[in-house]
Amino acid sequence: MSWAALDIAKALTGPRPVLDLVLPGLPVGTVGNLVAPGATGKTQFLLQLAVSRCLGLPALGGLFPAAPPENVFFLAAEEQEIVMSQRLHDVTASLVDVGLFPGRSRADIVKALSQRLRVFPLSGQDVYLLSEGSYTEVLARISKLAQGSRLVIADPLRRFHDGDENDSGDMTRLVQGFEQIAKSTKAAVLLAHHTSKAAAMNGSGDAQQAARGSSALTDGVRWQANLSTMPAKTASALGLAAEEAKFLVRFDISKSNYGPPQPSAWLRRLPGGVLTKTRLPEEKATTRRVSTREVQYD
Repeated sequence: MSWAALDIAKALTGPRPVLDLVLPGLPVGTVGNLVAPGATGKTQFLLQLAVSRCLGLPALGGLFPAAPPENVFFLAAEEQEIVMSQRLHDVTASLVDVGLFPGRSRADIVKALSQRLRVFPLSGQDVYLLSEGSYTEVLARISKLAQGSRLVIADPLRRFHDGDENDSGDMTRLVQGFEQIAKSTKAAVLLAHHTSKAAAMNGSGDAQQAARGSSALTDGVRWQANLSTMPAKTASALGLAAEEAKFLVRFDISKSNYGPPQPSAWLRRLPGGVLTKTRLPEEKATTRRVSTREVQYD
């Protein structure tokens, strides 16, 4: 094993380097984590992000700004092909059929996604990257197939290892495996993981330590975002019916080693499960009434 020491003179006499960010606070070559309870919309969120990145459009109703089109590699480890096809139909319909981007035709979107988005529905397949404490050929396979991608998504994390989620050694080694993929591909790697039952039940799903299992997982990644449902107390304070609150999901960047703190945002679940940035009633009260489209892309 050889280690390369930092060239101090080069580091200090050259211009200050600028990080190449894929998402706010998430640079290429690093690993991030999206944490949420089951059935909150993690896969939908990640697919919308992937599609928007491939098309160079704002993501999730303006939650993330537009960026130059880029290649995305998506491992949907617990989804079937038919399900991912349904999701793609719903996501693209939200972009084209409602007229949010009149300059983009369906044919244009199909062509761009065919060139830039690679989705692998892997339900029922063995995709253990870490098995019995050792890396498998899956690590090398992902590193090879994902070359040229700027964003690599692995959903959900549980499907990529057979270790103990409460074991700090297992979780550290798992993160290190995805770091190898990030380094090899020069992409940002974004994992999807579940919130712990305790965090979900006590309303702390937005906290940095809300991830299920060992804290080594959160400590090991450089960036973490959380999706959480609206607590009944919050819904009541806003005058929202329980049924309406079920369609609202909170987004927080709970850890960002390479960026400043970001404000929380609320997402609304639309038909087909599509998520879009929205405002809560108390935020609307101080402004004029706006249309759904304005709310989504203000």
